[in-house]
Amino acid sequence: MHSNKLGHTLAAGVAIVAAFNTLAALSLPVSERRPSLGTTLLWLALLLTHAALYWWGARVRERFGLRAYVAAQATLIFAVGLAGALFPVGLALLMAFTAEVIVLAGARWGTIPIAVGAISLFVVSSLIASDLYRAATAGLLLAITGVIAHAIAALLRREGPALPFAPVQSATPPTAHVVSAESADLTPREAEVLKALVSGARSSQIAAQLGITERTVKSHLANIYQKLGVDSRAAAVALAMQRRLV
Repeated sequence: MHSNKLGHTLAAGVAIVAAFNTLAALSLPVSERRPSLGTTLLWLALLLTHAALYWWGARVRERFGLRAYVAAQATLIFAVGLAGALFPVGLALLMAFTAEVIVLAGARWGTIPIAVGAISLFVVSSLIASDLYRAATAGLLLAITGVIAHAIAALLRREGPALPFAPVQSATPPTAHVVSAESADLTPREAEVLKALVSGARSSQIAAQLGITERTVKSHLANIYQKLGVDSRAAAVALAMQRRLV
């Protein structure tokens, strides 16, 4: 799934959660258990900010990096829990976010570290809220989420290569266009895109792996072709493999 579509879907879901959570808080029949108006508005602000980060997630990741995006979202979810909406709202948010991070970065960071990080975040929130029972329950649910998200990410990565690799001899560009690794002058991001291209990933898969938009991937590819002196994916892959550029 394209990272933009995933982010928009999650943003819509969180916005719906924000609306119903606010309605439920304001209409709670037992006045003694009804949260204050300030707390309700704080929940609403945190949830809408969380939704906005999902919606513009691709742009945020492109500008600030995937780690900064993950840290910002995790902080918001942690704040939701500390504000008193730990369960079930905070848990649901963390489960959805864990799934997204696994889809976006599971291949690089690993499913287990991501799931353990999510569980640790919720456990700390629960301990601060003195709710160890819910922390244990959440740990089980987050572990299940990690397994499911890992399976989905694996299926996405197994959609197949972007193109059948042409033989190096036939795909190699003319000698006049051959460049060395030193003179290629690829940026770190372009090198990541080229590496993913060599592995057989499609543009949409590269976008999901790197946490950027597909349009940005195509822009990087155009720059790579120009710097390598080639005009096709097959030629870029062949040259990268021949010259060991990645």
